[in-house]
Amino acid sequence: MGTHNNIHVPNESWPAFLWFTIEFFVVLGAGLGISINSMDYFKKMGFDESLTNWIFWGIVGIVFLVYYLIVRPLILRRPTLSRI
Repeated sequence: MGTHNNIHVPNESWPAFLWFTIEFFVVLGAGLGISINSMDYFKKMGFDESLTNWIFWGIVGIVFLVYYLIVRPLILRRPTLSRI
């Protein structure tokens, strides 16, 4: 039995975009967790329901901004949209 040299072995066994997807959902989960834990404080301060919704999603947005604008480019030194 002979051997064949036409076997394709990919450079990466796991697609790179899946790492970015996993990272996105981890950051989303962290933002949601921080926001859920901090909502009791804002409700005790007497904010109404519509304002606490804005605060909730604002905190989630702040976590995204801090991670993707400060932590990732400055501390991890890894660009967001580039080849691995």
